[in-house]
Amino acid sequence: MRRHLFVIALLLLVTFGVFSRVLQADFVAWDDEGTVPANTEIQGLDAHRLGWMFTNVSFAMRYKPLCWLTYALIHARAGLNPLAYHLANLVFHCLNAVLLYFLIRELLLRGRAPQPETERESRCLAWCAGLGALAWALHPLRVEAVARVTDLTYCESLFFLLISLLCYLRANAGPQPAWGRAGFYWGSVAAFALSMLTYPFAFGYAVVLVVLDIYPLRRFSRGSANPSRIWLEKVPFVLLGGLILLTFLGRLNPEGVWTTFKPWPGLTVWGKAMQSSYILAYFLWKPLAPLHLAPVYTILVSFHPWDAPFLASAGLVVGLTALLVWQRRRWPWALALWVCHLVMLAAALGLTEHPHYPSDRYSYVPGILWSVLLAAGLWKLCCRPGLFVWAVGASCVLIAGLGAMSVRQTCIWRDNVSLFEYTLAALGNDPYRADIHWRLGRAYAKQQKLDEAIKQYRLSLALESKVSAHYLLAQALQAQGKLEEALEQYSEVLRQQPEAEAHAKMGELLAELGRSQEAIVHYREALRLQPDLWPVLNNLAWILATDPNPANRDGQAAVRLAEHACVVTGQREPWVEGTLAASYAEAGRFAEAVTTAEKAVLLAEQTHQTELAARNRKLIELYRAGKPYHEPVASHAHIAE
Repeated sequence: MRRHLFVIALLLLVTFGVFSRVLQADFVAWDDEGTVPANTEIQGLDAHRLGWMFTNVSFAMRYKPLCWLTYALIHARAGLNPLAYHLANLVFHCLNAVLLYFLIRELLLRGRAPQPETERESRCLAWCAGLGALAWALHPLRVEAVARVTDLTYCESLFFLLISLLCYLRANAGPQPAWGRAGFYWGSVAAFALSMLTYPFAFGYAVVLVVLDIYPLRRFSRGSANPSRIWLEKVPFVLLGGLILLTFLGRLNPEGVWTTFKPWPGLTVWGKAMQSSYILAYFLWKPLAPLHLAPVYTILVSFHPWDAPFLASAGLVVGLTALLVWQRRRWPWALALWVCHLVMLAAALGLTEHPHYPSDRYSYVPGILWSVLLAAGLWKLCCRPGLFVWAVGASCVLIAGLGAMSVRQTCIWRDNVSLFEYTLAALGNDPYRADIHWRLGRAYAKQQKLDEAIKQYRLSLALESKVSAHYLLAQALQAQGKLEEALEQYSEVLRQQPEAEAHAKMGELLAELGRSQEAIVHYREALRLQPDLWPVLNNLAWILATDPNPANRDGQAAVRLAEHACVVTGQREPWVEGTLAASYAEAGRFAEAVTTAEKAVLLAEQTHQTELAARNRKLIELYRAGKPYHEPVASHAHIAE
């Protein structure tokens, strides 16, 4: 027991220490911002939000209700403090390292010939399993999964999956009471259910259990074993694995920033096979050479299946499979690990999405197999003390090197600027850098470094004319007062993608330039596309009520628009109440104008908008005198954002 406590403490302290820098990180615009800060559905625990968590499959294109629930519980305690969310990832990762230690220990014990465990063997076993777990935990390929808030899915789901594996091994640990075996078995089923409800990447888990039954448990070779019972035990796991169908449904009907799955015409059956071969081979050799790591790898964005990397990958996968099947009696452990590798990567093959990226996080579960292999190699040398000591020393040096690489890698994920600057450097001349330039520009803009932001937007547009870059450049130019240049960019946005928001921004900018008649056209088009956009309702009503040009004024239409805006905002927005008051005045309904303006003053004071409150007080005097308010010529519009 003391030995276990020592190893557990070592794993927790070292793993936490290596990854502790992630606690200083922000939400990054690499899915994190959309997953938590911009996702109001996880910012509460009411019935509506709970229903969304357990029924929605389209927001993230995955069915992961327990992960959403975890975010909601964190939010209930810590709000939108990124420290709390990063801490959750790190805690689960540390716990996974401990569970992996016990799993490796169980596997090594099951793999040897049955015999009593000596004190020396127990010490060696602790070293082997501990170093194997530490090698997995500190590997730099783990950094993305731990540092990215969105990847709580991997850390939390693996936690339950490891518990399931340990329970399954205990259920088949040898002679024990029937109630004990049943308890561990159903505990395994329950833990797997929790894993699938957190993130259904291990949908082929039943195959892994069959592999364990063959080796190291050797259940099919026991004289007392009932093969039909062994197969029947897998039914609950197969049924739970069917939850992957909900994720597939989400990919066909995505929401938000995601686009509907459209197969790449160039990706034929042969192309899919070669892409799959590349993924399977990549995550076999990449853990051995974790160099030049990056948040994105673009090799699969557009590729030729007959190129050398894909042919070599296919050759490696087919050749290694044939070799291990041929030598299955001599190396049963190797075939078992290889089949598990194939099964655990099934969700990462990218057959239902394009483009596909072989991201570091996909190695979070398959990476365990290399650690098992390391531990098994050390365990094999246990009977040769001299070699064992040297092997343990070399393993410690290796693990220290991996830990140092991980510490450096965690700095990349500190914030958006550091993440995207590093990504640009890693991409080199890759065309994908156009996407990263505008993301970096947006990060600079949030820091009010508009010159740097504009530079990045222009670099992005020089590579690819993309709506997002034009839109962001327009916003930055508008913030700098370069309105005509901003107008050109908004015009390009509308040319490529005539959506309501772009029309609204165009109207806002034209109103600011004093070109009210053109602004009216764009505001009306925005409302045709989205009738309940209250800022647009407000701004159009303000122009129709207060424009200096009588030809643009229409008091009755202004009242209808402003009243609609009040309904949409629940009559709690002082800007809209002030606009409604001005609309009433233009329509000659001065008593209502005074009453509504007084309400606008009260709402503005409650929300500490002192300038808006003072402005409406002045307008009240005008309305009491029976006069409407009209903007002076060349004045800016009353814009609500």
